[in-house]
Amino acid sequence: MSKPLTKTYFIKNLPLEVVFRPKVISIDFRPYKHKEELALLYSHCIVLIDEIKHDYQQLYGKHLKISKPSLVSEIWGHLIAYRISLGLKNHVKIWPVQKFAKFAAFRSAVVDCGETKVDTNRWFWDLTAWAFFRKYR
Repeated sequence: MSKPLTKTYFIKNLPLEVVFRPKVISIDFRPYKHKEELALLYSHCIVLIDEIKHDYQQLYGKHLKISKPSLVSEIWGHLIAYRISLGLKNHVKIWPVQKFAKFAAFRSAVVDCGETKVDTNRWFWDLTAWAFFRKYR
C-alpha cells in the first residue's frame, strides 16, 4: 500500500489539508468552527474539487473516479452536518445532546471521499448528486 500524500490548499488564506490515497481523498475541516469560515469553504467548494481532481491525476496518473456532483454532494452534506453539530454543541447544554453533537462534529469534520469500490456509501452521494447537484456536471 502506498503512503498517503498530504497537500495544503488555500481558500482565501484559510489552509485546508487534503490527504490523497489511491481511490480515496480526505478533506479535513476540523480547524474551522466559525460560521463565516465554513460558509467561505462551502462557497469555494467547486474550485477546490477541480484542483483536487487535477492533483489526483498528477499524483496517480489516472482520474479519481468520483463525479464532480457526487463530490459536491458529499462535501456539502458533511459541512451542513458539521455546522449543525457545532451549533448544537455550543447552544444546547444538555449532557446527551452535547455528547451526540461532539461525536457528530468529529465524524462529519473529516470528509473521506472514495471511489465506489472502496466507499460503501458512495451510492448515497451519487443519488443525492443526481437529485440536487446536476448543474455541476
